[in-house]
Amino acid sequence: MAISARDIISTAFRDIPVPKSGDGPIIVAVSGGSDSLALLFLAKAWIEGQGRNAGGVLHAVTIDHGLRPEAAAEAGYVAGVCAGIGVLHTTLAWEGAKPAFGLPDAARRSRYALLDQFAHDIGTETILTGHTLDDQAETVFMRMMRPAGEGDGRGLAGMARKTWLYGGTCIHRPLLSISRQTLRDYLAGFPQGWIEDPTNRDESYERVRVRTLLRSNPSLAAKALALADVSGRMRNVMARDCADWLDLNTNVEPGPVYEIRAAARLALEGSGPARISPVAEHAIQVLVALAGGREHMVPRRRLRPLYDMLTIPGPGRMTIGGAVIEKQASKIAFYREVRNLGSLLLEPGEAAIWDGRLHLFNESPSPVFVEPAKRDIIKAHEDETGRRLMAKPRQALRSTPVIHSQTGGETGQALCFPLVENTGVPKGLSVRLASPAIEHFCPQFDAPLRDWVRSLDPHVSASLQP
Repeated sequence: MAISARDIISTAFRDIPVPKSGDGPIIVAVSGGSDSLALLFLAKAWIEGQGRNAGGVLHAVTIDHGLRPEAAAEAGYVAGVCAGIGVLHTTLAWEGAKPAFGLPDAARRSRYALLDQFAHDIGTETILTGHTLDDQAETVFMRMMRPAGEGDGRGLAGMARKTWLYGGTCIHRPLLSISRQTLRDYLAGFPQGWIEDPTNRDESYERVRVRTLLRSNPSLAAKALALADVSGRMRNVMARDCADWLDLNTNVEPGPVYEIRAAARLALEGSGPARISPVAEHAIQVLVALAGGREHMVPRRRLRPLYDMLTIPGPGRMTIGGAVIEKQASKIAFYREVRNLGSLLLEPGEAAIWDGRLHLFNESPSPVFVEPAKRDIIKAHEDETGRRLMAKPRQALRSTPVIHSQTGGETGQALCFPLVENTGVPKGLSVRLASPAIEHFCPQFDAPLRDWVRSLDPHVSASLQP
């Protein structure tokens, strides 16, 4: 007997906000497989249960990765299903060259990038995807099988029900606690079938091999899911405690320079390789990510030389993950190293992240150009204004952004240092500190850290020189 939608919806959509009048539509990612088709029908029933017209609230999106000749026809099939139930549908294509290696990960990245951009285009912040309990077990099991020392164990929490993309778009996974078989039983009540992706039978892919293994060993899947539950709770506690530690023990100064105060308890101990408290260690990972602008946090094993340096008397300096770390008498300072710094031209209406550290949104009428401050630019600005740019250590100025903007006439140019001075930022240009390592694909486990990063701008603004 087919399972009714009511039996599933109360669990699946319990924490997803119901759209209000004037909100953008909810995007439902639909590939045509059983999981995503079930999500589409369940989302429609959920919206209609709120007394709303699903056709005016839901917008189905199919991604054509361009990897199989039948993909376009499959997207057309999904479009037909959506037309039959009165839901708007759009197909988005992954265009351009495809990588020879790491194709599944590249496809996943492109999929989310396309969904995120489309969400911004239609004015919504909500995307629903059809990940299931089976997907969760497979994901955690694959991470369990990684070689020892590869990663920090944070991935054992698996996928979160809610994950933020950088621009604020939120991915919801309402089916994460529901099995694929339950969804297929539910679909038995509908007249059409679903698409079976042939790559789901290709055992050259790790996930397919793991799926086969877990189907024949249900107890392994149960253990993986239990581990995910415990790991998710632990990760959330660590994120909360780390955000509290950072709030209590750090400053953000012009540059930006992130500082750990001398009074901070790093709890370094031991006569051999230095040990550090787990919360303080995670805080250092966060500060390295912020200062270095990298896409991912550095693994804990790469921090061991830093702890050795911190136990040796006197000043010290090293570079990790794009961040310079200086031990001084009264603090430990983190700032961007002067390497691999690029430039950025931002047209009116465009938003971008410069160097993984600065988010810009240009609502001014003219383009702006962003580059790292060079010695001649710094000197010319200081000579013209009659004051020194304040950053300690001064070397941090060499990696701070300088923004060139148009003024007055055709040739008039102005420049500003938005993370050192609080003047000169062009009207209509919004800038804020950024960290893709923390804010992009941020699971709800790490929400306290995301909130802490997004709280930094007022502190920075208060410290900038007038």
